[in-house]
Amino acid sequence: MEMQKDSFLISEEIEVNIQKLFQYFHSSDDVRSRAFTLHGLRGSLLYLTTITDAGKLQSDILRPLLDAGEGRLEDVLPILDIEKVTDLRAAAEGMLQGKCAILLQQRADIILVDASARVVNSVGEPQNEQTVRGSHVGFVDDVYINGQLVHQRLKNVNLVERHFTLGSESPTDVKLLYMCDIADMTVVDEIIANLLTNQATFIKSSGQITDRLESSHLSPFPQLLFTERPDTTVSHLMEGRIVLLVDGSSFATILPVTFFMFFQAADDFNVRWWNGTFFRFLRLISVMIGIALPSVYISIVSNHFDVLPIDLVFSLKASLENIPFNPLMEAMFMITVLELLREAAIRLPKSIAATLSIVGGLVIGSEVVNANLVSTTMIVVISLTAVASFSVPSHEMRLAIRLISFPIMIASSLLGFAGIAFSFCLLFMHLSKLETFGVPYFYPFTPFEPRRILTTLVQLPRRIFRRKASDRRAS
Repeated sequence: MEMQKDSFLISEEIEVNIQKLFQYFHSSDDVRSRAFTLHGLRGSLLYLTTITDAGKLQSDILRPLLDAGEGRLEDVLPILDIEKVTDLRAAAEGMLQGKCAILLQQRADIILVDASARVVNSVGEPQNEQTVRGSHVGFVDDVYINGQLVHQRLKNVNLVERHFTLGSESPTDVKLLYMCDIADMTVVDEIIANLLTNQATFIKSSGQITDRLESSHLSPFPQLLFTERPDTTVSHLMEGRIVLLVDGSSFATILPVTFFMFFQAADDFNVRWWNGTFFRFLRLISVMIGIALPSVYISIVSNHFDVLPIDLVFSLKASLENIPFNPLMEAMFMITVLELLREAAIRLPKSIAATLSIVGGLVIGSEVVNANLVSTTMIVVISLTAVASFSVPSHEMRLAIRLISFPIMIASSLLGFAGIAFSFCLLFMHLSKLETFGVPYFYPFTPFEPRRILTTLVQLPRRIFRRKASDRRAS
């Protein structure tokens, strides 16, 4: 304990203090130093580039120090917020607040001067991850501002940044963030090696970088989680995951991931646990609806009419009486039309997209029924499927669900319920086998851990969660 206390004491040798502060921040790439001379004594400025205003450092701190004549160090600086600390830990904590540490040879204290950068006014609201009670601050296309947003919410010396420049023709800045005390350093080294050994001459988009990090390119499921929310990014960092920020992208890439991470929303942690649990179950049910509902309908109409009540059979037969196509062709046609409307709504200006979505959906939906191209029951089934897919928070998982539904519909048309069962067996086998950087994708079901299943599916109260966590540590 005495040795640990001694490691935070300020030495008279300035180089020793600088080295200890660099070690305290685990030699993170955003820790910088600038040497100067004041009254014949060597000095140095230490600061974090991510949360420090470079203009304020230059004009309010460095220039007065270089132009100083006689006088104390505290009197030279034209800044009100000046603090003296007598140990290196307090200096590091001040640097995490955006302050600049001024070290001077033969001084037993360190001066902390406020030089923090504020970027709240230059950021926007997340467009794809809306929340009711959470933060309304989202990432932007500038990787340095995104780094500041993360550091403002996570003031911890264990947060380490690694900077990379990819692309020889047009350099693109990339930041890798992780908590060195809880992140898997094997995964960190693997990601760094992947980034450095697979460089392209020109980076067209952030997807060109992130696609190389996927473990299985043949899998339809996303193996990277994208978020435009700094608070969500910080929560993943505190759970030991790794974050990749790419210049020109307003999304942070989270890895490694598991299947159930794609169904958690920011509002789950801002409402009462009953509501959070209900909506999380609702999203998981919506996945089953999005994948299986069209297939179940096709299977019933094609092979298993006997499972329906007799009254429902008559009404269903009446709706299919004048339809010239089989149920599989109906479903394929309506899903294609729905995808066309969705794609057109994305590409058009917002003022026109809303009109297209409403008018186009109503007109096409009513007219295809009047033309006896599609049954009314199929319209209801496809509409429920679309609404269910919209409730999934992750855009990449929504695309995967829609893609997986096509082969299952074909199997249900050929083999009925047996085709659906066989398709789901293959699906669960694939999920159980898939890994992302050595982490099982279908965890905690594969490998099976009953204790973790409860916390994955249920948003437990914080008091119960802390008690369970302490019980696990005790065991």
